[in-house]
Amino acid sequence: MDRLIKFSIAASCALLACSIDAAAQPTTDVNVVTGLDFSHSMTVDEHLLVQKGMALALISPEVIQGIRAGPHGRIGFALFGWHVSAIPLVPWTMIESEEDTKRVALQIRLAIIEHRAIEEHLRSLEKRFGRPTDLSNAIHIGVSLLLSAPFNSDRSVLNIVGNGQDNVGEDAASARDMAVRMGFTINGVALGPDSTLVDYFRRNVVGGPSSFVVHVPAPDVMTDVLTRKLLADIVVGCTCGVEPSADADQRKPF
Repeated sequence: MDRLIKFSIAASCALLACSIDAAAQPTTDVNVVTGLDFSHSMTVDEHLLVQKGMALALISPEVIQGIRAGPHGRIGFALFGWHVSAIPLVPWTMIESEEDTKRVALQIRLAIIEHRAIEEHLRSLEKRFGRPTDLSNAIHIGVSLLLSAPFNSDRSVLNIVGNGQDNVGEDAASARDMAVRMGFTINGVALGPDSTLVDYFRRNVVGGPSSFVVHVPAPDVMTDVLTRKLLADIVVGCTCGVEPSADADQRKPF
C-alpha cells in the first residue's frame, strides 16, 4: 500500500509537469510502452527470443502500414525490462517511417547484447531474493513511463509481457486499477504453454478501453503474435487476429 501511495504522489507531480510542457510536444496517434519479463522463470535464451521477436514485429510491413495509416502517421514507443528493478531497453522515441522502425529494431538488438551481463548479475541475486515476478511493479514502471512521454496523444497503451503470476507484495490488480483510472489501457502477452496464465492476465493485469490478452504458447509463433499485438495497439478497433492459431498449443513450449 505504501508503494501505491508513493506512486500516486509521483504520478500527480508527473501529470502537472506534463500539463505545463504539453503545448510544446508533438502529437502521436498512440504512445506505446512495453515491459518485458526479465524474471528467472525463463532462461536467458528465452528472454533474448522475446526481444528478437519484438524487433522483428516492429519492422513487419503490417506494423509499418498501421503506423502510416493513422491521422498523424506516427507513434511514441518505449521498451523496458522488469525484474527486481527496471531495465531500460529503448527510451522514448517517435516512429513514423520504415527507417525509424529499423533504427528502433537495431536498438533492441544492441540492448540484447548489452544486457546479457545484466542478466547474469540478476541471476546471481536470485539466490538472495528467490524468483520474484513483480507484475504490480512492472505496471507502475510502465505507467511512470507513459506519464513522462514527450509526445501528446489521446491514447496511451502499456503492454505487459510475462510468463507468471505476481508473487511479490501488492497484487497486480491494484496497480492495474489505478492505471485504468488514469485513462491508460493495459494489454497483456502471456508466454508459455499454461493457458491458465491467460485467464490470470484477464482478471488481474489487463484493463481499459479495448484491452486484450494474447497468448504465445511456443517460440515459433512469437514474432507472428507480437506483430498482430503491435498492430492491435496501433490501430483503433483492430482485432488484427491477435489470437494465435488453434494448433499453436501443440508446438514445443518454452
